[in-house]
Amino acid sequence: MKKTIFKALCFASVVVLLLAGCTKKFDEINLDPNNPKTTDPGYLLVSAEKKAVDNIWNEWNNGRTGMHYAQYWSATTYSNESRYQIRENQNNNFWNILYAGTIKDLNEIIRINTEKPFDYSPNQIAIAEILKVWTYHMLVDVYEDIPYKSSLGGLDRPNSPYDKAITIYTDLLKILGEQAAKLDPSKGSFPAKTDIIYNGDVNKWKRFANSLRLRIAIRVSDVPSLQPLVKQAINDAVASGVFTSNADNALFRYVEAPPNNNPLNEAFKSRIDFCMCKTMVDYMLDIKDPRLPVYAAPAKDNGRYIGKAYGLNQQNGETIPNSAISLPGSAVLDAKAPAVYMDYAEVEFILAEAIERNIISGSAEEHYKKGIRASLEDRGVAASAIDPYIAGVPYNGGDWKNVIGTQKWIALYMQGLEGWFERLRLDFKKPDGQALFVAPVDGSLDREVTVVPTRMTYPVDEQQLNKSNYDKAVQSIGGKDSKAAKHFWDLY
Repeated sequence: MKKTIFKALCFASVVVLLLAGCTKKFDEINLDPNNPKTTDPGYLLVSAEKKAVDNIWNEWNNGRTGMHYAQYWSATTYSNESRYQIRENQNNNFWNILYAGTIKDLNEIIRINTEKPFDYSPNQIAIAEILKVWTYHMLVDVYEDIPYKSSLGGLDRPNSPYDKAITIYTDLLKILGEQAAKLDPSKGSFPAKTDIIYNGDVNKWKRFANSLRLRIAIRVSDVPSLQPLVKQAINDAVASGVFTSNADNALFRYVEAPPNNNPLNEAFKSRIDFCMCKTMVDYMLDIKDPRLPVYAAPAKDNGRYIGKAYGLNQQNGETIPNSAISLPGSAVLDAKAPAVYMDYAEVEFILAEAIERNIISGSAEEHYKKGIRASLEDRGVAASAIDPYIAGVPYNGGDWKNVIGTQKWIALYMQGLEGWFERLRLDFKKPDGQALFVAPVDGSLDREVTVVPTRMTYPVDEQQLNKSNYDKAVQSIGGKDSKAAKHFWDLY
């Protein structure tokens, strides 16, 4: 791993969440997140949490990648990313922030607590390990094989070997099981003000660890060699305790003022680069989805919900004024709109799928309905509209991939990368069998990708500064560093 001080993404302050009754706010402190002046593990945690989620939620990796690839959003003018031409500097940034930022901070938390342990050190270590798993899982699902073992202990090498994605998955599930078991709710963890996700609540971190086990396990549930591990991991996670309501959601709560407001809120202040995708708007209109007014704003010209065709070139795209189409809704672009690490609705959809796969017992239909209800309630849909909507999108076990897939996709809105991964994994269509997704209308700008990328190419810095290991990784994934190379879990 090349040693990097990540200047471009240094932010002026690291945020601290203060509790005053039920009121939460950030206390800004001047701190270089890559070279913190304090070794207090709490400040390292808030730094790691913010770097990770800002990186996943910003206009580049969420807006121009995940939200496009999941066909939640289309481009208003600069459409090359929606047609799969990436900006290599942003690809470098995504990789480096997670490795030299988040993972480095978390490794430092583990080092400090290992060298000078206190009563709360086991919980602090476990929380850091859980957040590291979330980070590595994001990296491996974006790129496939990645440097893993060489960075587990905090090493920052310029030449790091890559590990096979399948072995990383196996280890991530093992670590989550071990760390969930080590968490002790009778002891403290991090101060509430330095843990923005859960305010130091050990029980909630335990439920998050188990819920994350569900996400990781279900993603590889089609891989024959991992099916025994998948079954064990899901059953153990359920027995240990997963999310049971929206109160368990793992969220990063932003505040009103920059630099601690939602990064997409900040991006929309200066320009409007994104609008609603026709794919999503048309489908939500077809099924009369009450979340549409939350997800999107009506077109200013006529008050209707209108999505823009996906993948128009710049010339054709600019013939459609922003006033004629729906932009993202004010709620999802609010300064305080939280970023999501994982939520309860996703857990319920995973449980429904796990039942259909005969991994656990129970009613898939019941969990499917709970997943929809959780999403609707979380988005503020009126209680009177929930039951009629659920009745209008009935469960069909004979077509569970399409039924669960479409509703999970809608519920994951704003989690662009996760929506993309699930699109790849389940290959779902509309429940009536018609295609949901489309290829870019004006064609792909990547010669190897026609419909949608299946992974991201490795950063240019890796190609230049870690070439021998990069070359081995490319051979491992099929001999070509291509956005058309499939993940190991997408081959079945």
